[in-house]
Amino acid sequence: MPIELVLSVATFGFVTSVTPGPNNTILFATGANYGVKKAMPFLLGIMLGLTIILSAIGLGLGAIFATVPAVYQVLKYLGFAYILFLAYSIIRSGYKPIEANSKLFGIREATLFQFINPKVWVVMPSFMASFIPIGSSLGVTIGLVAVFLLLTFPGALAWAVFGGLLKQLMSEPKKRRAFNWAAGLLLVASMIPVLFSI
Repeated sequence: MPIELVLSVATFGFVTSVTPGPNNTILFATGANYGVKKAMPFLLGIMLGLTIILSAIGLGLGAIFATVPAVYQVLKYLGFAYILFLAYSIIRSGYKPIEANSKLFGIREATLFQFINPKVWVVMPSFMASFIPIGSSLGVTIGLVAVFLLLTFPGALAWAVFGGLLKQLMSEPKKRRAFNWAAGLLLVASMIPVLFSI
């Protein structure tokens, strides 16, 4: 496996994981409201969901989007509808007291969310098509996917940590409500480029 290819995959994985998107906005909001520890279930769910989706694409699921473009369109609008719900949930949480056992979203929600997260369905097929050489062995494919996922994790974790650094500010109800309104609106805004893409 060429080291140049491994480095390219690692760079792509990290860069895509630190760019704004629905997953990162939720990690940021969870970290800010409840701390990094409470954001970990969502982060683990992201990784599990991406692993399943990459495996499915490797088995040929990605070809469905090429042959039936309407499938992507349906996923895109279902994803946007769910993101509106998530944004509402984030905003609403700003009006509730922070409890020790509270959280925004867990592993199951995060895993399932990846299947209707339009950014995932833009990035993942692009990754497989651009970085997995045609005719690659199963070992090479698994190795490159593992590198991608390993470098995705710290980039996404950084959003939760950054949010966690702001947690102290969330003790003031007015600031917490203002932050959650901003996070909710940013979550919706993060979908706009994907929503109006082809």
